[in-house]
Amino acid sequence: MRFFPVYLLLALFAPGMAFSADYGDALAPLLEGEFALQQGQHTSAAQAYVRAAEQSPDPAVAERAVQVALAARDVAQVRQALARWQMLASSQPAQDAAWLRLALLESDDAAARTVLARLLQREEGWRQVAAALAGSHEPERASRLLGELLQQGQLPQRMEAWLAFGGVALRLKDSSLYGELAQAAAAGFPDDPRALAWRAEDAISRGDDEDARRALQAALALPDLGASERLTIAAQFDALGDPAAAAAALDIELEDDRVLGSRAAYLARAEDEAGLTSLYERAVAQTAPESASPARLYLLGQLAEMREDGPAALAWYRSIRGGLQRDQAQLRIAALLDKSGEHAAAQALLRQVQAGDSEWGEIIRDAYLLEAELARNAGDGVSELNALNRGLGIFEDDLMLRYSRALAFERMDRVEEAVADLRQLLAEAPDDADFLNALGYTLVDRTEAIDEGLELIEQAIARKPDSAPILDSLGWALHRHGRNVEALPHLKRAFELQRDAEIAAHLATVLWLLGQADEARSILRLGQEIDADNRALRRALEAVAP
Repeated sequence: MRFFPVYLLLALFAPGMAFSADYGDALAPLLEGEFALQQGQHTSAAQAYVRAAEQSPDPAVAERAVQVALAARDVAQVRQALARWQMLASSQPAQDAAWLRLALLESDDAAARTVLARLLQREEGWRQVAAALAGSHEPERASRLLGELLQQGQLPQRMEAWLAFGGVALRLKDSSLYGELAQAAAAGFPDDPRALAWRAEDAISRGDDEDARRALQAALALPDLGASERLTIAAQFDALGDPAAAAAALDIELEDDRVLGSRAAYLARAEDEAGLTSLYERAVAQTAPESASPARLYLLGQLAEMREDGPAALAWYRSIRGGLQRDQAQLRIAALLDKSGEHAAAQALLRQVQAGDSEWGEIIRDAYLLEAELARNAGDGVSELNALNRGLGIFEDDLMLRYSRALAFERMDRVEEAVADLRQLLAEAPDDADFLNALGYTLVDRTEAIDEGLELIEQAIARKPDSAPILDSLGWALHRHGRNVEALPHLKRAFELQRDAEIAAHLATVLWLLGQADEARSILRLGQEIDADNRALRRALEAVAP
């Protein structure tokens, strides 16, 4: 897209006025239009650009005028600019795309269908169609037109185009059309793994896991699958809740670091220790440390950590010589040193990172977060707060540092300070589900503002309906309201999703109050196996009779 930024237009006034003859009287309205755009005055900008187009022989100025007028949704200006553009330049796909956008702007379905047909006859015209439909101010109308193209068989026989139109359906928030496109693509491109993976995604969304599995198995049976295609198939197996099948889909040569990293993650999720060991040994055998990429060395360090082989992990991390992965590795080295009892060395390394000049600011921020985490694990709340406050002294507006400090305040029973931090976080990110949940739970559990806390938690669960911590908060808030029967299913679901000692404590408490003593004791025993020192669990053990 050609355009005329202000600094380029001002350059036309340089000594000699070298270009003034080319634009003549168009210069003033061009400047006026750009300044209006910078001020957000789209209608004024469109009017100025259309005047410039009328006074300039350059079709690029007319094209720009059309674009600005379309953004302003000024039909009259669009028509005038389009007429000028067509006078200055022969018909081209960009002009047809503009006519399509105008038809959509005017809600003129007949005109839109005419231009759609013309564009789709061009080799790459589908790209303009997809862009125009996705940007329509009337999503329902755009969905209907795209649906007509699908039903009439007018979409081009190119998988890239179908994927693009699937993206349009998502942009238009038309899940039904998205599913129809997915099923039609699988039928039209039965030998394309992308189409089969798309069909699987749609089947999962419909709850038809068997159809999804059939589609994915068919995709895996296709010859010459590349790494990207296998990664897509694996992601759908994982969405089915089958990380073992996801890992198996990536059981190929490990030249691609993306495949190695993803396969390792799926094996870990499937708790396949033998598979992780085999993967690690294969990766080591195929890696020459002196020539391996930093990404490969970092992945090998992560695999060694997954196998709880600290010395090997340290060796891999220390062999990284540059790049983002080297800085990331310093944090992993510090964590491993601390785990092995070398607390002073771990802290010294973290302080070195904090004082360093890494070009990745998040690494420095994360060094403060990790120092705080290690202090928390050691039961040293004072040092934890110290690390977080030092980090906030540098990264004043960092949400994660402030969030971590709020949680630290709550653990130290400094509830008012925790609430103050959480309220400030919500003021900056009012739609963040985790912040909503943290403040809501703190109010419910540690204050008398139970109604406000429950309201915040309900907002959080609307944003993350399958989050175990938020489900736990919701159940506990209902318990605090005396609504234990309503609380129970939420707490059970939370414990199914995440075996956590605090969730166990809440679930056992509610079960006990509902007269289900044996089940309450069983849940408490599971909680003790997870974390016997958990504060909420200790309270629950005191409340539930032996």
